[in-house]
Amino acid sequence: MPNESNLEMLVAKGESQTLEFKRSLSLQREGLEGLCAMVNSDTAHGRIIFGIAPNGDICGIEHGNLDKAQRSISQTIRDKFDPPLIVEINIEEMTGRQVLVVSADRARNIPYHEYDGRAWIREGTTNRKLTFAEKDQLRRMRNRDFHPGPWKCNQCGGQVGIWRASSTQMRA
Repeated sequence: MPNESNLEMLVAKGESQTLEFKRSLSLQREGLEGLCAMVNSDTAHGRIIFGIAPNGDICGIEHGNLDKAQRSISQTIRDKFDPPLIVEINIEEMTGRQVLVVSADRARNIPYHEYDGRAWIREGTTNRKLTFAEKDQLRRMRNRDFHPGPWKCNQCGGQVGIWRASSTQMRA
């Protein structure tokens, strides 16, 4: 998780393909739809910060709500994401106020996640529902059985699955 100065730099840049702000915890549903959309995009990463207005103003989250909010968000993610999404939930302090940061990455072996029965994708700072055809296309494109590569290895970062002509094929 970024330290306070890194978090402040992220907020100063504004919302993006991988970052969204929600003023309050009452916008949990919209925030988690946004997180789903971000991890489904090609970046496969997303971060929602509760307690920051869309314009970047730091509102903060009431101290009494933070523990309950973490439990609620964690439970909602377990219940509503399919396949399950692994998230990191942190409380950070910014200008004397606390914010709740939810971060996630899509595993490379998962073509897309659904939130509450719907798949979302992020386009710039906008989220939209995926159509059946788009979900099928992502399933094929991100499945190593259908798409020969190259793929980035999840462990070492090297390229795998690159087709190379054998010496007999080159001579033919």
